[in-house]
Amino acid sequence: MALNLAGLSAYTDQNAMDLIKEAVLKGRTVDLVTVQGGVKSSATINRLSTTLNAAAGACGWSATNSTILDQRTISVCDIKVNESVCLNDLENYYTQIQMNPGSYNTEIPFEQLYAENKKDVIMALIEDLIWKGNTATGTGNLALCDGLIKLFHAATASTLSNFGTYSINTTTLASTIIAKVDEACGKIDTDIIDTDDLHLFMGYADYRIYARALRDANYFAYSGAEDQGQEFSQMHPGTNVRVIAVRGLNSANRWVLTRASNIYVGTDLLSDAEDFRIFYSQDNDEVRFLAKWKLGVQVAYLEEVVYYIGS
Repeated sequence: MALNLAGLSAYTDQNAMDLIKEAVLKGRTVDLVTVQGGVKSSATINRLSTTLNAAAGACGWSATNSTILDQRTISVCDIKVNESVCLNDLENYYTQIQMNPGSYNTEIPFEQLYAENKKDVIMALIEDLIWKGNTATGTGNLALCDGLIKLFHAATASTLSNFGTYSINTTTLASTIIAKVDEACGKIDTDIIDTDDLHLFMGYADYRIYARALRDANYFAYSGAEDQGQEFSQMHPGTNVRVIAVRGLNSANRWVLTRASNIYVGTDLLSDAEDFRIFYSQDNDEVRFLAKWKLGVQVAYLEEVVYYIGS
């Protein structure tokens, strides 16, 4: 007689390979801009400027000059992430093979990978909030805090005069993007034209169109990002402006050109978002994850911002 296997299911080996974590495009805006720590609720960016009125040399005293001290306020939002993991649930799946013997399990068997993944997605969330957060119109996580786009969008009708538009049609943009970047560079405030941290921030999709357009145009002296030490970033030819892709502007159809140091990110303790807690709660018989941080954005000088809207 032959084997009767009707009562069996086909075997799939679920333990042959290690557990791997998802790939997450993390943010890098925080590494470029000014970070202001120690902000519990709100704090000020303190500014100094001078009104200079020179006069012809003569006897007497004519005090017509003034020094201006003013401020811009940066407010932060409280954000947290909570998660509970019932370790008993893991005993019903392939994960049981990674668990310690006995019924009193108190640790996630893949805790390091779990922590690395949580760190990646939290850093990605912070990046998205810095640019696209909107407490009025945002959905999901993006409703937790206000970001730079909301700040700039509100300013275009009042104090922000250096703004323009670009086509979001990929075919049109491919043929116009170099000229549009030139145009944006031409709008830079003349007082900051020689600074060394001018950045044109854009999403990765627009950056790839820009890089391809530069390559195709050739100019006989094209040097891409691979020769400049930073991926998805390069100096715009003939300028001191670094064009850089950031996750926070993906699908936002916005470009922002300013000194990186002009953008402020406010927080309390700089390491809060990364210094999360993973602990066993004996009262609840579960492992818990807790992350808490504060986040807010502001710019020191709106007049130094060149803001482009895709249309």
